[in-house]
Amino acid sequence: MVVGCKLGEIATKRYALPPLRVPIVHLEIVAEEIGRCRPAAVALWGDARAGLEDLAEALADGARAARAARADYLAETPGADDGMAEDAAPRLNSSDRPIHMARLCTELNRALPADSILVADGGFAGHWTGLLYDTKAAGRHFIPDRGLASIGYGLPGGIGAALAAPGRPVVAITGDGGFNMVLGELETARRAKLGLTIVVVNNAASGYVKALQHAMMGGRYQSADLSEMDYAAVARAMGVGGIRVEDPEGLGAALAAGLAERDRPTVVDVVVTRDPGQMLPAVDNRTVEIKPGDRVA
Repeated sequence: MVVGCKLGEIATKRYALPPLRVPIVHLEIVAEEIGRCRPAAVALWGDARAGLEDLAEALADGARAARAARADYLAETPGADDGMAEDAAPRLNSSDRPIHMARLCTELNRALPADSILVADGGFAGHWTGLLYDTKAAGRHFIPDRGLASIGYGLPGGIGAALAAPGRPVVAITGDGGFNMVLGELETARRAKLGLTIVVVNNAASGYVKALQHAMMGGRYQSADLSEMDYAAVARAMGVGGIRVEDPEGLGAALAAGLAERDRPTVVDVVVTRDPGQMLPAVDNRTVEIKPGDRVA
């Protein structure tokens, strides 16, 4: 059993330990370290202390009785999932113009094959896809930057994924603010002949900032708005593919066209809602008073 260890060169005596014939149970809080050097027979994502405490509880003499006591609660889970999907359906299939972010995520789920890689920038790109994008196979198919505060990661991250996994469909999703920071790297992607699709969430704003200002400052905004830009036209001027999408019914065809390109990148410029009251998928926990027992998404 491996707990809180990356199984790097030093810890494994240059990868000699443990022997390959020995199955590994790997408990690690940094999920991407599980399986990086050695495949795990059982992967456990969590804190070392809390994970070991949970394992001890699960293996204790009274574990069977504890599981039985939770059986009714666990039985509620499938029905709760069905209810949430039904409640979210109007947004997931929204025909709104500008385009609803949930509809964009729905179209990404439909368009991307099981072996694809989705790289998500910080801000809205990582927030929405983290909630709604569904991976279809085991492995690193969704690479978000959520929580690291490094806006601008989407395009260079997508370039890295495309170089690391040649022949696999790669989509990078980024906000317009993040894309502005690294737009010149389209030339790098073009020069490398990468069939990378870059989806730009175009809301003419630093969207997360504006949405939080809307919720917390009563409609007063500071340095949150960006210039209206046609990023598809910018892309075409740089010699790569550029498709602007203003109607949600055009998302599927635009994504398919980008994925079909093998020798050059394609920018899919998606015009999404400008309403700061509709930008966040749920209530941000910085905008509400949380009381004991509350569950705020």
